[in-house]
Amino acid sequence: MLTLPAFVLFEGGDNIIQPNVTLVYVIIIFIIFVIVLNQLLFKPIGKVLDERESLTEGAAAEARAAARQYQSRLNNYEETIRRARAESYRKLETQRKAALEERSKVVESARAQAEAEIAKVRADVAAQTAEARAALEQESRQIAEQISRTLLGRAIGGGNS
Repeated sequence: MLTLPAFVLFEGGDNIIQPNVTLVYVIIIFIIFVIVLNQLLFKPIGKVLDERESLTEGAAAEARAAARQYQSRLNNYEETIRRARAESYRKLETQRKAALEERSKVVESARAQAEAEIAKVRADVAAQTAEARAALEQESRQIAEQISRTLLGRAIGGGNS
């Protein structure tokens, strides 16, 4: 008895489920109910879910495409900035070289001018020194003559007095 299903035997061993024509009606109603529910509920819900999934996938695909486009534009922008920066550095380097060359020319010109000025001043100093020596020599002779006249009372040498 323990091996028989519980629905077959119930308190006295009577079968509580007795198959009859109503069972066929219940199965037919169940099948009709499944078909109606499938047509009225499950298929529309499935359609809505499929549409939602396709919209979600479409939106995700659009987002991926927009991200790729953004990345492409960003790369182009960064490349343009790199090129502009490199060109700017080249121009600055060219200007710096030109300024250094101009500075070298100005310094060389100033150096040449200063050397010419120094040479002129040295020549002037040498000329003034020669004049001063000649004047000092002349004066020293005159002083020597005066001293000798005063001490000796006469001029020394073949003087021109």
